[in-house]
Amino acid sequence: MKNRILSTVALWAAVIIILLVLGNTGGVLLIVALSCLTQWEFYTLLERTGEKPLKIYGVILGAALLLGSYYITAGTSHTDIFVVCVLLLSASVLYRPNFGKVFLPTLVGIVYVPFMFQFFGFLLQLHGTLILPIWIIAVAKFSDVGALLIGSKFGRIKLAPKISPGKTVEGAAGGILTSVLVGLLLILLFSGKYPVGFGMVKAGFVAACIGTVAIVSDLIESTIKRQAGVKDSGNLIPGIGGAFDLTDSLILSAPVGYLLIKYFF
Repeated sequence: MKNRILSTVALWAAVIIILLVLGNTGGVLLIVALSCLTQWEFYTLLERTGEKPLKIYGVILGAALLLGSYYITAGTSHTDIFVVCVLLLSASVLYRPNFGKVFLPTLVGIVYVPFMFQFFGFLLQLHGTLILPIWIIAVAKFSDVGALLIGSKFGRIKLAPKISPGKTVEGAAGGILTSVLVGLLLILLFSGKYPVGFGMVKAGFVAACIGTVAIVSDLIESTIKRQAGVKDSGNLIPGIGGAFDLTDSLILSAPVGYLLIKYFF
């Protein structure tokens, strides 16, 4: 637990410094870096299950998707760069013709990681400020923290025993509640920084949705790790594990947060 807390503090400090120095560009570069590391570990886990994804090629295409969707397709269709990536990946069939073991897992890695992460960039395009992506990340990550603390103390009913025996219904409820509290606290601390109309009631609702989705996103990674026969996706971060262990709750939170904020508020 001590290593986890120290790593969390160090990571947030590094993020804040990068954002203060580089601004929006720093935010985009952080998203790309996290996506590449996560995608690489995702492919490594798939390899342990017998799949043969094109790791380097897939990660390069994923980075191109993120950078292109932010810097090239601003104001146009967000699917343009993704379509180009799929077309380029399709060419791999010419030299690695095993469609099921090579092409499909590589494509899944692109769709599940960078395609989802690009919604942070879309929010940045939409409002021109990092406040909303940071808000979503904080809300999602504190769902993990709340679930861990509440679950370890009060957890009794197993949430998904076949996937992650340590997760409980009480922990999940605590995680969602923590997400809402953190979301509201950030609104109070940085009032006036958010889009017009994104007040306490709406923020609380969005935070509850993100907290819930973060738990589902975490369970998906747990399923992949269980199939791969590993406890952590890597050992990059002391007390946390790999990059995928760090970002698992963010993968589904990014598109859910974007859609709710764009179309409902």
